[in-house]
Amino acid sequence: MIIRILRHSFLIAYIFLTFCALCYTLGRKQIPHVQWPFVTHFYAMMAPFQNYTTTNAELVAEGLRSGRWERIDLTQYLPHSRGEIAIRTRMSSFNDKSPVYLEMAKKLQSMESANGRTYSSVRLVWEKWPKSQYGFYDGHTDTDTTRSSVVQFNL
Repeated sequence: MIIRILRHSFLIAYIFLTFCALCYTLGRKQIPHVQWPFVTHFYAMMAPFQNYTTTNAELVAEGLRSGRWERIDLTQYLPHSRGEIAIRTRMSSFNDKSPVYLEMAKKLQSMESANGRTYSSVRLVWEKWPKSQYGFYDGHTDTDTTRSSVVQFNL
């Protein structure tokens, strides 16, 4: 009987602390009177939700040729799944990303010219658009997409 009560108490405490961590992860609200050291382990379990946003984002490379910007297909240089490409292009392990993105643009320009596509300039742009329940690119329209320049490399 006592073992059963202890098991249930442990389970209730576990669920409650997990709920506290979820509340903090999603809403940045701490449950009153619950000490943070008790919640930290459960907060770490919420890692997939810690960077949740309501927008999708993608790094886009474009090359300038004959006065026109053309989209460069990054999948030939980053042959991974879409999720891994997103993680790699965010460069989250670097504090100052500007030099890394500039180097990426330089390498991209040299690899494209080796493949016969010469550009006078290469730029990297972040595109963001609202998430959709129907797919990653479903809300990706010209009217809903915002673009922010990351870096531009000129020959």
